[in-house]
Amino acid sequence: MPTAAKLVAALILSATGWFCAELIKPLMEEGRDLSKLSPIFALVGLFVGWKFLGPRADRRLGSVGANAFTTALVQAGVTFFIFAFAIMIQQSLRKAYDGPIEAVQDIFMISVDFYQKYATGEVMVAVLLGGGLASWCAFNAARKWG
Repeated sequence: MPTAAKLVAALILSATGWFCAELIKPLMEEGRDLSKLSPIFALVGLFVGWKFLGPRADRRLGSVGANAFTTALVQAGVTFFIFAFAIMIQQSLRKAYDGPIEAVQDIFMISVDFYQKYATGEVMVAVLLGGGLASWCAFNAARKWG
């Protein structure tokens, strides 16, 4: 069921994802195709805002901070997982793995590697501020229009 809180959370987290992708682009290796990076980050933000933060926004005021923090973790985790899964698929097509279990295990290792490379201070602050802004605005939208 569409609600104002879901819409507000999805739009703000989508913008946060786009902004974070723009912060990460200079950190990536040269020669990589970065044309899909910002739209994928934005789509993840849209999904997390609609499915995760939006339904939780109508709770009491004290949960705004907790929602902001958990939303930031979920958005970062889903984004890392998507890109790690894509790299795992590329490597599995090159027959880099002996079996499916090794490929699935490598998803988590690639995610940890992404976190170590790209989770800089600026990116983490942007994710937390974006999650906080989205949580606060979604809470107010739920109170006003919910």
